[in-house]
Amino acid sequence: MRILITSGGGAKGAFSVGALQYLTTVIPGFNFISGTSTGSLIAAMIACGKLQTLVDVYQNTTNDRILKPTDVAESISTGQPYIYDTQPLMDQLDTYLDQQAYDTIMQSEVKLCFNSVCLQTGKITVFSTKNISASPLYDWIEIDTIQMMKLGMMGSSNQAAFMNPVDINGKQYVDGGNREVIPTKVVVQNVSSTEAHDVYVLSNNPVDLLQVQKKYDSILDVLFRAITMFIQEVRENDIETLINFRLGATAPVRIFYIHPDQELDPQFPTGLRFDKFRMRGWMEQGKVKAQEIISNFPNGNTGLVA
Repeated sequence: MRILITSGGGAKGAFSVGALQYLTTVIPGFNFISGTSTGSLIAAMIACGKLQTLVDVYQNTTNDRILKPTDVAESISTGQPYIYDTQPLMDQLDTYLDQQAYDTIMQSEVKLCFNSVCLQTGKITVFSTKNISASPLYDWIEIDTIQMMKLGMMGSSNQAAFMNPVDINGKQYVDGGNREVIPTKVVVQNVSSTEAHDVYVLSNNPVDLLQVQKKYDSILDVLFRAITMFIQEVRENDIETLINFRLGATAPVRIFYIHPDQELDPQFPTGLRFDKFRMRGWMEQGKVKAQEIISNFPNGNTGLVA
């Protein structure tokens, strides 16, 4: 089975899109796609064959096409639980995920999953186009309409506190990266350990945490540094889940771990700086890195601890 796992990272998702520009020239397609946050948007477009749409979006998108700022002081005083309105992002989904794209996804054999986190339960919630195994590791919501697909993608993408929670069936959903930056649990719970698999992991963050010498003396600097450390911890746990699956499998599992060598945007670890010139550069980095990994490590598993 060919499995694609696409991580979160906001604007840094351009790196994953670049990697896919190369991967789609050497891989006939994917059977299982799991995405979190910006990775869920990428996952859906890949599932319906719209790679060029992704390229165009990440090459040309600016913040105002994704986020609508609100007045922070007013948000706090009125009890509004976010500082950015994501209606512009939903407008883009309405444009690019049309009925034809939805039908293509639903009629294909690809199992497509988006990971979100429910504020009420605190658990991972997987939105999927096909049945998945029950597990104590996550709850499951079936995607059976185009509206549910869009809500699942938004619920997976909207970063808690920064962006508005997404209301679905009486509960609120936020970015899946709060529990899984690289959404591996639904994968290892739904593929056989007795069958061979090629797993392509696209991470928009480097393996190692950026080491710095500076003194942190502003609220935002401290906050963003803390977020960077949080993302690192979650990502390491996600990769460990995948490694443990490989070690316990009785058939070959090749893992192609494609990631940048350095932090793409140290000043904005949340990925909420949509600068088209930076994103074009990150896209090129992704393309080069994917080619390097596939060409130089045909058996995969590079960059993994075990």
